[in-house]
Amino acid sequence: MDSKKNFLVLFLVLFRFHILTAQSPTDTTSLLLDFPILDLPYQNYASRTTGNFLAGYANPSMPQSLAVSSNFYSAVHYGIGKAIKVKNQALQSLLTITAVSVFDILSLSIPPGVAWLHEEYHRAVLTRRKINSYNDVNKFPIGQSVINVSNLRDEDLTRLYDNHRKDFIRLQAAGIEGQYQQIQVLQRDNFFFNSDLMHVPLYWFSTINSIVYVNDSGKGDYFDKVIDEANAKETDIRERDFTGPDFTAWVEALFNPQKVYADRGTHPTGIGINRYIKPSQLTDEERNYLQNQGALQWLNILSPHLFGFTKIKLRTSGKGNYYGNFAIRHLLTSFGHNVGFDIFYQSPKINLLFTLHRYKNFNQGFWGVETHLIDKLLLNDRLRLNTRAMLWVQPKNQAFRTTEGNLGGLLGLKAMYQVGKVFPYLSLEAKTQGWVMGNVFLEENVSVNAGLQWRIK
Repeated sequence: MDSKKNFLVLFLVLFRFHILTAQSPTDTTSLLLDFPILDLPYQNYASRTTGNFLAGYANPSMPQSLAVSSNFYSAVHYGIGKAIKVKNQALQSLLTITAVSVFDILSLSIPPGVAWLHEEYHRAVLTRRKINSYNDVNKFPIGQSVINVSNLRDEDLTRLYDNHRKDFIRLQAAGIEGQYQQIQVLQRDNFFFNSDLMHVPLYWFSTINSIVYVNDSGKGDYFDKVIDEANAKETDIRERDFTGPDFTAWVEALFNPQKVYADRGTHPTGIGINRYIKPSQLTDEERNYLQNQGALQWLNILSPHLFGFTKIKLRTSGKGNYYGNFAIRHLLTSFGHNVGFDIFYQSPKINLLFTLHRYKNFNQGFWGVETHLIDKLLLNDRLRLNTRAMLWVQPKNQAFRTTEGNLGGLLGLKAMYQVGKVFPYLSLEAKTQGWVMGNVFLEENVSVNAGLQWRIK
């Protein structure tokens, strides 16, 4: 089937599920916007990368770019839902999902859409190591199949590859990490805050984009041609992407810890290092591993959220209603991959997100658990506390071939106080060495985040 037929089938499926799962007009529709203004110590690295603190905001942290992009989609989806009001429920659903789908497709490659978020997660890893770059999505490359993170020096990439190999590996996978974290955040807000925002088309567009990207990287015909065309065109080093296809570089770095960056050879133009790894350059072992990761990517569609079921009622008691939901997420990491099983649970007194993690490198599997307590009300419901705790065993030193594990964990506390519709907040999060989705630091770290939320009921 061609792309137009695929889109039509997807659209009809989404519409059908939206009709079946549409909430009644009496349900609460709310909008939650998050503005993380301060993120330390990351912004210290951004300041040193760009020259000063204010200029550092051009290199947002992972939480900051995630909030900007998620606010963008939530606000527009909220506005579309408010603007389209007709008496016939089926017609309203059709008009809403059509408008949202068209917007989501048109916004994929503009700031701050999905592609912008994808590239900003790459850039956050570079900024962590004081390497500056430019997000070419800011040039509005609508309809362009390849978008670069540009304005990098070969010397900086050499330093990152040779001296901080785990960060370099994480760099390659960080783009789709941001996409999957955005899906989780939007699902979380819809579930726990009773939002009725039509995010389902975005879930599908972003998820399928990531799945296809990983799978295509294991095939030689498409990306070999793309790389040849890019190498012929990009005579200026500043125009070149930091890596080319993300996942060929990811798997090559995983399997070859003994290599140095200069081993890639000279660029075909004779100027600079040949940065891009073609699928045809991979060994059979590397290609098979990447193809297996592509197959595991299909786990990301296993969630009722993607089929319009935001909340599933578990039971009703005299105290109120109890709801649940789940999602499975497969992400590529600095040591291999992680499969997370999210469980959403809401009772009249508690909001809980629990995740069971299965970390896996080439030789060994490891386990982890994670809990989020969301919006615990105190002080006449003015003060709201959010806590996060993780305990894990991950591969020792984030190594790809080790069978040994390191015990680690994370503790986080976020406090917010309600002032009308605004909720200023302060959060503190401390972690040991290890990979955590949305946290740029692979080493031990303590981060402080301050900002505000705006909630419309």
